[in-house]
Amino acid sequence: MGLSYATMHNIGQIGTTKPSLAPAAGTGSPQNGAAVDRLGYYTGIGSVQYSTAGGANGGTITAKLQHSVDGSSGWADYGAPVVKTLTGTNPSGIIELPVNLAGANRYVRVVADADPTGGTPTSIVAGAIALFGKDRI
Repeated sequence: MGLSYATMHNIGQIGTTKPSLAPAAGTGSPQNGAAVDRLGYYTGIGSVQYSTAGGANGGTITAKLQHSVDGSSGWADYGAPVVKTLTGTNPSGIIELPVNLAGANRYVRVVADADPTGGTPTSIVAGAIALFGKDRI
């Protein structure tokens, strides 16, 4: 008996998405996401969503992934940070961080640093990590 189309294309069988950074005010200093256990997954895409207000028209949003052996200490950068230069008035968007996690420690997290300028700028950042098996490299 063959597999049905629904069984063969169940995204839960090849990947999952985990929240890491709950919406937080960007303060000009790094906002650290919660640990995500990547056991069994070898590739991923971290994402940071950002929104600015208050007449923001410049500055940057920096997004990166970090990894840790135990998920609570010893966090270190994994891969290069991505810096988004803000343009226009009150910009918003998504920064993607595709990464091969084969050499990463068991736990990963998203870190975002919002530093908008102009007017009386404010920002909100949030992040998640989509994880996939090694066949998705």
